[in-house]
Amino acid sequence: MGNSKTRQANERFFEAYEEFDDMLSMLYGVEKDGVGHYIDKMKEAVTEVKEAIPEWEATFLRLNRIRSRYLSLKSNAGFDDFQGKDEDVVWIQVFCERLDAEADPLSKYAKMSFTYKERKKSLWQRILEAVKKASSGK
Repeated sequence: MGNSKTRQANERFFEAYEEFDDMLSMLYGVEKDGVGHYIDKMKEAVTEVKEAIPEWEATFLRLNRIRSRYLSLKSNAGFDDFQGKDEDVVWIQVFCERLDAEADPLSKYAKMSFTYKERKKSLWQRILEAVKKASSGK
């Protein structure tokens, strides 16, 4: 069984997460599970975003981890059991500041445009095109 410090850390996290979730719900106009909605929006992004926004993958993993911790606590797994440290609360606070400053991954993504490069044609494809042009021009 855990001690009172573990319980306090879990209670702080639980409260911080619920405020965070409500903030994201309001921001994205969803009734509940704002964190889940944010994660879903990240899943919808183009693959190239992982290279363009360095913190993308770390943020995605962290959001999933804190959401799992919250759901574990919510399902009554026990506030006295070790679930994590207060660093999650600090991370949530920092992330909220980034949201306000529109410096979070989805805000950055919304401001970017991605161009899709066309794959160069092989020599064989170019020869076939030239043959088609020549035969249609006759």
